[in-house]
Amino acid sequence: MKKRYIAAVLITVIAIVLIVVGVIHFSDSKDSGTQPTSVPFAKAQLGVTVDSWLRIIEIDEYNGRLAVVAENVSEDNVEYAVLTVKTKDKTLNFKISAVLSGAKVVLLCNESVGSNPYDEYTSWQIRDKLLYETPPVMNDDKVEIEILDGSISVKNISDEDIKSDLCIYYKDKKDDLLNGSVTGKIRVKALKEGSQTYVKAPELNKNNCQVIFTEYD
Repeated sequence: MKKRYIAAVLITVIAIVLIVVGVIHFSDSKDSGTQPTSVPFAKAQLGVTVDSWLRIIEIDEYNGRLAVVAENVSEDNVEYAVLTVKTKDKTLNFKISAVLSGAKVVLLCNESVGSNPYDEYTSWQIRDKLLYETPPVMNDDKVEIEILDGSISVKNISDEDIKSDLCIYYKDKKDDLLNGSVTGKIRVKALKEGSQTYVKAPELNKNNCQVIFTEYD
């Protein structure tokens, strides 16, 4: 009698275990149906370097748009280029504007398409690349620049008049990432030695903008 009781208990325990395993397996199967069925090319190739200079860090969404987070790992200062990415049924283009050597940037997709970071990307290509003829510089030995909320302050700290106009190039930023698709430009008229001027620019925010270089025009 005791053996029959033990056998009945064991059968009951085994049945419960099988039921639980079946439920877990069913749950996992349902969840997997909402995930990519294969590792997307983009996710599998994070860290790949396109055209020997643009290293892909992440594929994500940025302010509701498909975006590529990348870094210029070369010594080249890229004035303009286009990153073209292809999926099975789409061609996506990402404008590249003033991405200097060492810069980490967010590149925004030009097209408003229904793509997402989990699409399978089949190819990457850089086209229409244009480099700066001379390395961009800050000219911080001659001018002192401060971005304010809604304006920019520029002071001539050299020992001579600046007779040419000064063009200041800047980008929006978030944390350590610059907007690699858009570059702003502010022109400052000639400055006498020791003089300071303020230029209104409503789009400027002292916490979210960064000057990347200046040049005389």
